[in-house]
Amino acid sequence: MSRNTCSDCGSEKLVERYEEGTIVCSECGLVADTIIETSGTPIYNNDDQTNKSNGGPPINNLKADYGLSTDIGTVSRDAYGSKLKSSTRHKMRRLRWINARTSKSEIRNLRSALRELKRFSSLLHLPQEAQATASLYYRKALKEKLIRGRSINSMVAAAVYLAAREHNFAIIIKDLEKTSGIDKKVIARCMRTYMMELKIKPKLNNAASMLPRLVSKLELTPETENIARKILHEARKGKLDVGKAPMTVAAAAIYLACLRTGERRTQQMVADVAETTPVTLRNRFRAISRALTIDVEVKRGAAASPVFFRPPIRIGKDFDL
Repeated sequence: MSRNTCSDCGSEKLVERYEEGTIVCSECGLVADTIIETSGTPIYNNDDQTNKSNGGPPINNLKADYGLSTDIGTVSRDAYGSKLKSSTRHKMRRLRWINARTSKSEIRNLRSALRELKRFSSLLHLPQEAQATASLYYRKALKEKLIRGRSINSMVAAAVYLAAREHNFAIIIKDLEKTSGIDKKVIARCMRTYMMELKIKPKLNNAASMLPRLVSKLELTPETENIARKILHEARKGKLDVGKAPMTVAAAAIYLACLRTGERRTQQMVADVAETTPVTLRNRFRAISRALTIDVEVKRGAAASPVFFRPPIRIGKDFDL
């Protein structure tokens, strides 16, 4: 089997889930591979050419000084291993104290901002590449003195959201509102500052990228996810998602797919996971069902109670439980 083919069912429909760091088969749900992030430049060693081997770790955008700072060691010995004099040790302690406390205001600002950026990224499971992009956006804003008059946390939250959209990571502004405790209107204003002053053009959110998040939280099977993707594809062709929030369109496709496969989920459950309201969800799936001529039978009462299906556990290739 090639790397682009599922080793279990032979399907070539592999989906990258950056939030989980895995590559999953959309047919059987098997985790085919993991996404490994690499950083830094390759090391070259060729006796016939100039030695280009690099020493030390690569430049890290997630550190205020790019990881290139020089610290005064705490060992009280010289280069020959001899003990330092008492006066010299006192002098070195004094220099370490001064070195730790004297830094530019820009470095102090970056230390605080990057600490918050790592906290947001950890709670949102943001990949390393998106974190580096968010750090780059914030550094540009700091250099252009756009942070003045605005809170550090709100500018960091806006940078994280723009970086997540740049890397097609399924995230909405309400996630950052919950994570940072900052009102989404404030984050939106900071986003406009980035876009207008730094000429950053964020990518449009794709409804299909929101599906793995909804499927995971609603505990749906790959069959339901595949049908939802087909519904989204048809809705995209008919331009039914133009001007609509991608998360609400994805939620509508998920709800219609659940009705098709029998994996019932209530409208309130789907709306809660999608961070929207049942009214908005109904408007979206009714518009899509009418345009695509999908028969919708919404069950009520006891018949609308959730039904959970589990895919069979495969042992080998020929045995199913």
